[in-house]
Amino acid sequence: MKVAVIDKTGKKVSDFEIKLSEAVRDDIFKKAVISESSMFKQRTGSDPQAGKKQTIHVSKRRRKLRSTYGRGGSRTPKKVMWGRGSQFRFVGAWAANTVGGRRAHPPRAEKIIFKDMNNKEWTKALRSGFAASMSNELVLANGQEVPKTYPMILDDSLEKIAKTSEFVEFLDKIGFSDEVKRISLRKLKAGRGTMRNRAYKVKRGPLVVVSSLEAPLLKAVRNVRGFDIITPDLIMVSDFGMSEKPGRAVLFTKAAMTEFNEVFE
Repeated sequence: MKVAVIDKTGKKVSDFEIKLSEAVRDDIFKKAVISESSMFKQRTGSDPQAGKKQTIHVSKRRRKLRSTYGRGGSRTPKKVMWGRGSQFRFVGAWAANTVGGRRAHPPRAEKIIFKDMNNKEWTKALRSGFAASMSNELVLANGQEVPKTYPMILDDSLEKIAKTSEFVEFLDKIGFSDEVKRISLRKLKAGRGTMRNRAYKVKRGPLVVVSSLEAPLLKAVRNVRGFDIITPDLIMVSDFGMSEKPGRAVLFTKAAMTEFNEVFE
């Protein structure tokens, strides 16, 4: 598959050969996205000894000092609060039906929440996502407004763009103005998220892939709402999709595309 290489002026400079060696597999792609998202989940659970840190031994034998024999008490585990000779006061403890006791069925921190995936299967999902991102039809089907000339590759000279305004002007030249307008609209969420620094829902836009984290383009792109920028060695399967569906607009620079092909061919 030949893809056009675009320079700063938005004109075609040359062609670049891309090898799409994998068919688009929605099922494997979704499995990989779920596996990756589980890596960032935080374990939930309480201290295994929570509610069990009291001394609760109270004898039930008849001739034992300070026993519950003859007092008509329940069999709930108890702890002694005070004692004078054979007299004492006790309260329920430890059990789930007592004040300050353990929870009946608490979430356990040792629960396995990570979903593993084979390396070969993950690589297959990555190639599948890349193939979907190089399809104009699949990208349009996911709601992104890309030009008819998509897919395209950016010339390496574009990595030297340091200003956001210059990058936005470049997007207008190559036909991404409608996509920028689509992403610029944000919706106010309902619920408590408005009080917790996540009040707005931002739409997901294209991904830009550069050859180095020191490229000036990195600072220019990250100020555009909805855009993401990354290097080939840090790409994940979820970067090629809109939620769990493969097919996201991706703009590689020529050097980044060469590096990506060398690693994942």
